[in-house]
Amino acid sequence: MVQDTRLTLCIDLGKTRCRLAALTADGTVASAERAGAAGAASHGGPAEIAGIVADLVDQLRLPDGQSPVAVGVGAAGTLTDPAAAGEIAEALVARLHLPVAVTSDAITAHVGALGGAAGVTLVAGTGAVALGLSPDGTLRRVDGWGPQLGDLGGGSWLGREGIRAVLGAESGLRPVTSLSEDLPAVIAPESDPARWVSASSNPGQELARFAPAVLRRAEAGDAVALAIAERAVAHLADAALAAVDPTDPAGHVCVLGGLTQSPWFAARLAAALRERGLTPTDPAGTALDGARAVALRRDLPHERYIHRAQ
Repeated sequence: MVQDTRLTLCIDLGKTRCRLAALTADGTVASAERAGAAGAASHGGPAEIAGIVADLVDQLRLPDGQSPVAVGVGAAGTLTDPAAAGEIAEALVARLHLPVAVTSDAITAHVGALGGAAGVTLVAGTGAVALGLSPDGTLRRVDGWGPQLGDLGGGSWLGREGIRAVLGAESGLRPVTSLSEDLPAVIAPESDPARWVSASSNPGQELARFAPAVLRRAEAGDAVALAIAERAVAHLADAALAAVDPTDPAGHVCVLGGLTQSPWFAARLAAALRERGLTPTDPAGTALDGARAVALRRDLPHERYIHRAQ
């Protein structure tokens, strides 16, 4: 088989970070990274995302003689606001003069993890979403509703629940928790958590900064933090179960996202999935691999969720 050597600009833009990689089938030629964005569905989101991507592309230093043929973008919020994906694609074509394909970061993660095949992914990052895709392209989306309404069990949810626990303990409404010792360093130089969150243009990202402390304290045995982590695991496992095609007897679920970098949390989530009769699996590739496939292929079952411009 002839190896596809075309160079593609691949973007994975979430609420916490944005990664750009210039990829061929052999691997990464160049890369760049910066903070993410609140999402395509937020006010001014499409323009912000297009600006972030274009700025990163401008910073990229490619080897002499290598030019990209296409751009693939996975951006948070475009499942909620599909029209925003079209706006981003058109804006990037105007700036980069290359064919552009834009979809949700959850879709590019799905494509990369399952090699473009149908199936279920559970993304547990700053946000949280389970995607089940049938071979005919029917999508079952569970959560991914943003930090205000959903993302249950994700990093922003963990951070919010941890801060609520601290405020409750300080007010005498909830049990004492060692999380109270961790919060000041996370929100510094601010001292008031409510003011800290309300001043942010990306509250989901800010809340998620407290998630590592919640998981660390949970693993160490803090009862309050442990209860929060257990609820997070239940939320995520329930979302995965709801996304599984009833005709899939094995109930395979590919688990992704930054929260899985905690071995303790990943093990508990895998156990919760098995308790629900599901089979956790490892990803075949990354969201950047998915962005490359989205940019170059038109035969994916995800095609109806991809917005193209050229």
